Amino acid sequence: MTKRIYLILMALAFAAISACTSTLQYNPQYEGRILPAPGAQLAGRAVIFTTEAEDNYIYTGNPTSFTGGGTKISIPLGLITKEISQNGFERIFSDGAVLARDLDAVSDYRVIVRPRISNFSYAYNQLKNIGLLITPQTQISLSIEVLDSSRRVIHVNTFSSGVKDGDSYMMSGNPADRINRLAHEVITELVNQATNEVYYLLQNQQL
Repeated sequence: MTKRIYLILMALAFAAISACTSTLQYNPQYEGRILPAPGAQLAGRAVIFTTEAEDNYIYTGNPTSFTGGGTKISIPLGLITKEISQNGFERIFSDGAVLARDLDAVSDYRVIVRPRISNFSYAYNQLKNIGLLITPQTQISLSIEVLDSSRRVIHVNTFSSGVKDGDSYMMSGNPADRINRLAHEVITELVNQATNEVYYLLQNQQL
């Protein structure tokens, strides 16, 4: 296949879905590897606190790339972030981590963690491979706020991924799903960074 024919086929493939919005879902099988606690688990448990609006947050938008520029994805970043955050923080506490929307309904916790995605963008990068392959990309920032058992804010930070590449491909019948998988993996990486930071914070401050 000549390069010109290949590029025409790629253009036709994306044109076929150019007016579509791909609705994506949280998929636990897409998560990256959750890292264990760096040392012995911390005593107590964490509460992953989110509001209903945060849980229901769905990002809908176009890629930043020219390739696939007429397409959109709709991805439930609120749900994905909440689920992965619980999976991550339960590894560093001996009593795990619970989800809550109402703090008055939970007790006996060591810290409250409030995670949210503060930045998200994605692209189908065709220029990276001289037009022969497409590389799915995403850039995500995860902000967390940590409160102690008296609900006093003790730590705030934002973890940014920079541009992250997924596996390049020649043609895909479902390019949006590749973005979905990559988003799960990158959010997992950011949650791992957050859990490590919180672990050492609590260990050093003996909170």
